[in-house]
Amino acid sequence: MTHDLKEKTEVEDPAIEVLTQHLGWTEQTAQEADKLRPSRKEPVLVELLKEKIQDLNPWISEENADRVVRHITTLPATSVLEANEKIHAMLDLGTTVQQDLGDGWGERSRTVRLIDYDTIENNDFTVIRQYPVEHYSPCIPDIVLFVNGIPVTVIECKSPYINKAMAEGLKQLNRYQENGSKFRNQGCPQLFRTAQILIATHKLVAKAGTNYAPLRHWSEWKDPWPLTLEDLTLTLGRLPTSQDTLLFGTCSKENLLDLIRNCTVFEREAGQAVKKMAKYQQFRATDKILKQVTAPKRKGGFVWHWQGSGKSLTMEFTAVKLRRNKALANPTIVVVTDRTDLDQQIHGTFLHCGFPNPTNASSAADLKETLSHPVGQTVMTTIQKFQDAAAVYPTLTKEKNVFVLVDEAHRSQYNILAANMRKALPNACFIGFTGTPVSQKKRDTFAEFGDCIDRYDHRQSVTDKITVPIYYESRLPKLSITGNNLKDLSERLFGGYSDEQQAAFARKYVTKTAIAIAPDRVRKICENLLDHYQTQIEPNGFKAQIVAPNRLGAVRYKEALEALGRHDCAVLISTMHNDEERFKPYHTSKTEEQEIIRRFKEDDDLNIIVVCDKLLTGFDAPREQVMYLDGPLKEHTLLQAMGRVNRRHKGKEYGLVVDYWGLGDALRDALSMYDDDDIEGMVHTDFKKEILPHLQAAHRAAMNFFAPVPRMNRDEDYKQACILYLKPEDYRISFDQKFKRFSQYLDVLLPDPEALRYVPDLKLLADIRIGARNMFSEDDDPIEDLGAKVQKFIDDHLRADGILRVCEPISLYSTNFETEVGRLNSDDAKASMIEHAVKREIHLKLDEDPVFYEDLLARLNRIIEDYEQDRITSAERLTRLTGVLDDVKHPQRHAETLGLDPEVAPFYRVMAADIEDPEPLKEAATEICAVIKEYAVIDWQKKEDTKRVMRQKIKRVLRSVGYPKDRVHDTAVNLVDLAVRRYRG
Repeated sequence: MTHDLKEKTEVEDPAIEVLTQHLGWTEQTAQEADKLRPSRKEPVLVELLKEKIQDLNPWISEENADRVVRHITTLPATSVLEANEKIHAMLDLGTTVQQDLGDGWGERSRTVRLIDYDTIENNDFTVIRQYPVEHYSPCIPDIVLFVNGIPVTVIECKSPYINKAMAEGLKQLNRYQENGSKFRNQGCPQLFRTAQILIATHKLVAKAGTNYAPLRHWSEWKDPWPLTLEDLTLTLGRLPTSQDTLLFGTCSKENLLDLIRNCTVFEREAGQAVKKMAKYQQFRATDKILKQVTAPKRKGGFVWHWQGSGKSLTMEFTAVKLRRNKALANPTIVVVTDRTDLDQQIHGTFLHCGFPNPTNASSAADLKETLSHPVGQTVMTTIQKFQDAAAVYPTLTKEKNVFVLVDEAHRSQYNILAANMRKALPNACFIGFTGTPVSQKKRDTFAEFGDCIDRYDHRQSVTDKITVPIYYESRLPKLSITGNNLKDLSERLFGGYSDEQQAAFARKYVTKTAIAIAPDRVRKICENLLDHYQTQIEPNGFKAQIVAPNRLGAVRYKEALEALGRHDCAVLISTMHNDEERFKPYHTSKTEEQEIIRRFKEDDDLNIIVVCDKLLTGFDAPREQVMYLDGPLKEHTLLQAMGRVNRRHKGKEYGLVVDYWGLGDALRDALSMYDDDDIEGMVHTDFKKEILPHLQAAHRAAMNFFAPVPRMNRDEDYKQACILYLKPEDYRISFDQKFKRFSQYLDVLLPDPEALRYVPDLKLLADIRIGARNMFSEDDDPIEDLGAKVQKFIDDHLRADGILRVCEPISLYSTNFETEVGRLNSDDAKASMIEHAVKREIHLKLDEDPVFYEDLLARLNRIIEDYEQDRITSAERLTRLTGVLDDVKHPQRHAETLGLDPEVAPFYRVMAADIEDPEPLKEAATEICAVIKEYAVIDWQKKEDTKRVMRQKIKRVLRSVGYPKDRVHDTAVNLVDLAVRRYRG
């Protein structure tokens, strides 16, 4: 709900202008909307919905139209998200009713369309601002968009000038959804049974998400496809804001319906439904693909989207659009991977997202049988089956209406893709998907797919905060395996044999891998690895993956870790027939393997996972920050494995690859396969040298923030002066940003010696930040959002130096309050602490006694204004503020001067406002308090019937004392509302 004028004029009004003047939406007022619904408890405009149902389905009877409306508004579900999933299916596919159309078929099931996706203008697009929806308490979202009377988009606007504007917008949307126990009974969850897209905006930044989405799934919409940013600039006559781009990209009529119907899925994660909507690059890529394959000269191509940016979902959205495009007449879609685990992963993605009947080809023969009669099927297979099939069945089908989506196309043998698959499917259209750029030496063969359809590289992904940058560090060069190691060992072991015999034995027994998995080497690496993990990764709550050179090496890593006291680790290796006893304890069934993966992703009791060939591609674990590499990876496999650490998670600013094998040359070779422009910044190989200049710059910016504050002889005096300098809120916001940036770069390097010299200044700035929070009553913990390593340095310092660490602002009623004020040296410092503590207390208590605290707030503001206009001195300011402080701390004294009980006084003050002779109201106020207490049973605040009876009784009391008739109703409502706020329980 809009309270801030800047919020309305700079955010809400421009949004409405874009929606109505540029995107064709029709604005209605909330009052007009109220006429289209039975009450404010119902968010659906039921009259409009019924009208559109009859328009889109002219055959439907009135009784069935009413039945469909009731079905949407009263849909049974165990949760709001379950209802949302069901309603999404109805928006997509329609719903059914039983009706006889007089066509000779009798009464039978008929499909009822809720939205016309073919002729978009047949639908009604309505926008309403300040749309009230009542639940236990009224909620008023800033903007709600309706398609045919169904609320599908909720937009929350925040002023760009408030602190943490985006966080506040997201918090408001979470409150409306009651997303979290702290918001229980405070929102309007019924609105989110139908809402499909949620938007939070403060104009400068706008983000879109879905119902109950974690914060990491909210993102900006950077491309208004099919328009360009240049198009937007011409259309608007100014540079577009983030809000403009998002609205054009998601709320144009065509794009909105496309997103709802084709680009929204409900995945199952850990047994729970998770709603996901396409990001802008996924939406753009799928649309480009459709335009290309439906053009008069149909052609394929490839999509390069950096790993971690949602390639599997992009493939699914593409498949959905191919399937639904009428011009393609129910095509056959073949999804090809080069690994069984990826095949299963993508099949699972399609299946979990409700994609109709994906078929997994179990063998080459099964693939042949399936594709011999392709009729609108979706087939999942691996490239290996095409190899087998091509050898036996050169042609599987000559149908043209076949589309082949090839995942991780860069890794497979290009001659197989270009020859065998095209022999098997000679007339198919091929679309490749790759998570890394196309190498120079394979560009010609890769071009068999066609041109690049869409590119979303690592730089854009990091900029958009879809993924994090990857840093690479080589460690323990003495433990890496080199050619000289092998030669020396061979000579020692086989010195008594001929040169030919030595060479033969060495080839068979003295391999780099055999030396690498020697127990002593593995133990030494584990000691070093754990020291690194426990000091640099684990404090921030992140996890590690170890890549061993083979299965025995993986087992030895697991055993070495356990010997060193780490029992929160697991190993995943392939199972072999007739396996040695050595490996049998580590055999896992598919179910057991999935449970290990789940625990690694979600639980806190499994922090390190050891593999040799599993989980190197297609593995998505956002809490994994570091990969310890000790195996002979190269080219795409190396880059793909390193990409496991680039997933975003709260507090994760980067992913780290620590190399114990000596892969520097292999990494350089892998990167040299690409054009410089394609690989710039893909992997930061000397990240400490890269980070240090950033740290130095961030340090200077944070320290220079206080350049206007003169240095003083005593450190404490300087700190207090800096704290006072942060009194203006915009100063605190600016300093906060600089402090966080400084601390984040420091977090990357700690405990590196280069970082330690910055810790004293970090401590100084932390003292100032905490002091400002205590004085100016900031709401948030000033170090809760920092890295754990930085926080530990601060916490250790605070304990060691005896500096007060307050988790909540000091209460006026605390025995420490006067002591803390007394510790300050100047009248200005003391007055500032009192001023902000009083202001905070007033805002906390304002709802419970509005008249009394509004009067105190007016006194406080007069003192502030008089001081700022130099009408009073610092000493006078302190004296007057101390008087307000005393009144704030003792509200009962004011009640006593009125001759009233402190419980009655707040109700009297509401009744007496603007009444010429309020004396007779004192007895009435006491009687009204008795009425309220009589009916204030358990959970009465949620019972409308109880509150209605209260209001009726209060009105009788007011009338009995001659209260102004035109104010009786409003005052009764205000008194009950006051009671709700005062007695929240």
